Amino acid sequence: IHFDITQLLNDNGFGQINSNLFGGAWGRPDRQILVMDGVGTPSDLKEIYENPSVQILVRGDKNEAPHLVYKTAKQVSDFLILLSNNTTINNTCYKEFEPESGIMQLGKDENERQVYSMNFSTFRNLL
Repeated sequence: IHFDITQLLNDNGFGQINSNLFGGAWGRPDRQILVMDGVGTPSDLKEIYENPSVQILVRGDKNEAPHLVYKTAKQVSDFLILLSNNTTINNTCYKEFEPESGIMQLGKDENERQVYSMNFSTFRNLL
């Protein structure tokens, strides 16, 4: 799922893949968005849909004010929540993104960069 969501964020101006937008593992720049696969949840509709989840981390520059990093995280969160109920990414149909948690401040990493986290679940099926 992280490949699809990374592509979606790239296509909608949140960053550029392998520049400041990464899937699966942190890249080199300080300020970036990281998309990782979450733990899927069992679904009563498993014959029709998969029910994967995704975690998105937003990291700021060293000593960047927390509210500025939060602002980026909020923009990503709002975008996913407001997506159409039938969003197609890489020939896969996603049936909305539902927040599993609010935007959480994880604090500073080992290089003094603020990190925020958010988690979403979704239903998807291949077209």
